[in-house]
Amino acid sequence: MSLGLVTTILLLGAALFVALPFYSAKSREQDENSTSEEPGNVAEQANIDVFRDQQLQYQQQLERGEISAEQQAQMLAEAEQLLLNNTAATQQQAAALNPRAQGIWLLPVLIVAISLASLGLYRSLGSGVDQQIAESLAERLINQQSPMTPELIASVAERVVQRPDNLYYWTILAEDAVASNNMLAASGYFAEAIRIQPNEPYLLGQYAQALFFVDANRFSDRVIAAVDRAYGADSQNQTVLGLKGIQAFQEADYPRAISYWQGASTGLNPASDSWKALQGGIQQALQLAAEASKVSAGVSTEVPADIDGVRVSINLSLDPSIEYTPDQLVFVAIVEADGPPMPLAARKLVASQLPLELTLSDRDGLMAGRSLADKNIRVVARLSSTGSATPQAGDWQVISDAVKSNSDALKFSLEIASPYVR
Repeated sequence: MSLGLVTTILLLGAALFVALPFYSAKSREQDENSTSEEPGNVAEQANIDVFRDQQLQYQQQLERGEISAEQQAQMLAEAEQLLLNNTAATQQQAAALNPRAQGIWLLPVLIVAISLASLGLYRSLGSGVDQQIAESLAERLINQQSPMTPELIASVAERVVQRPDNLYYWTILAEDAVASNNMLAASGYFAEAIRIQPNEPYLLGQYAQALFFVDANRFSDRVIAAVDRAYGADSQNQTVLGLKGIQAFQEADYPRAISYWQGASTGLNPASDSWKALQGGIQQALQLAAEASKVSAGVSTEVPADIDGVRVSINLSLDPSIEYTPDQLVFVAIVEADGPPMPLAARKLVASQLPLELTLSDRDGLMAGRSLADKNIRVVARLSSTGSATPQAGDWQVISDAVKSNSDALKFSLEIASPYVR
């Protein structure tokens, strides 16, 4: 329904609300000799009938989504006040005026005044702005236009300040921030949406994912809490299952990672990038699980010398002053120097194997399609105090300088000697 039509309905309703008592009063004057009812009672009943008509009209507008529950409540309050005012005026008129048509001159004045008041109330509640936003969004949906224009986003951002409990507006802003890769803003918008709808699985999953990116793809305490909360709300949410799989993978719990990623891929189009990425992760987890089994069985997993692609040689040792146990885990990873901390390639060792010379290559990649070639890379090696691939207080680490992966000689000599700092 257009803004003009809504305004017209409000004005006609206000005029009808005022005119009917005058009409009823005039009719009663003509028929008072033929009726036993008191004129004041008839006028009061007419006011009540009009009020009930207004109630029905506002309820229908609410059900059609033309006004919100808050707007309905405020408009009903205005109608109730008008009912009281008209009833009091009718009673005074019945007691003091004879004939009753003496105050008919007030009719046009009241119609104009109440019409303007109704229009002012409608505009103050912001229905016009909301209607314009809704029409713009509907038009973009019909025309399949994406992303939304800066002007439309600015209108939504301005409006949500006036209506901070509008879930729809916060979600629009959050999804636009995600599309713009502004994860910090997206996490804030999703947090506001969750404040309004605390148990909505979609919002919880998107909030957890946004926090994960904000915290540099690390499972910080707040990311873990957000993921667990979202998982508790919906254990089949694909976004959450994907995050749980990454968390399990980083903790070298490959069977759980595979299980989560298989769940996340259920129902996805096999031709989609998301499905392919999940399958690549599953295959990598299967490979690393098999290699871990070989290590446990004492079988060598050294990379063949004739492997294709970029090969990074690492001479890795531990500072002798560090106290550790022989079976303590050591995680070695190659990451993009200017990108996310999700490793391009990684290997899990135990402290008793150090010092050690090892080679990492695309064979050690964590996700299909992510190659070491043509990237600015660093080598990170960490002695874990908890056995988790996620950095924790009490860990020790070393981080190399950044180098181009197309360099002639990719050789690093690294010693784990610095405490991990969050």
